[in-house]
Amino acid sequence: MSTVAEVKSVTEQLSAQERWELYRWLGESKDLRRLRHEELRREILLGVEQADRGEVASLDINDVKSEVRRRLNRKGS
Repeated sequence: MSTVAEVKSVTEQLSAQERWELYRWLGESKDLRRLRHEELRREILLGVEQADRGEVASLDINDVKSEVRRRLNRKGS
């Protein structure tokens, strides 16, 4: 069994309070922040490379607003 599978298995056995504490701890983890930062840097680099190749789309602010509202409503449900 992989380490990830083991962690998932143990996490399923935790109480809701213990799970919340674990998620909060993970969210504050320097390693997790570093991984998220690295992922963001990769995504930005990819976007810059696409822009350099001319692979850009026009920006429609109304579409952006609609998408943000849709996501916020979905999270609130």
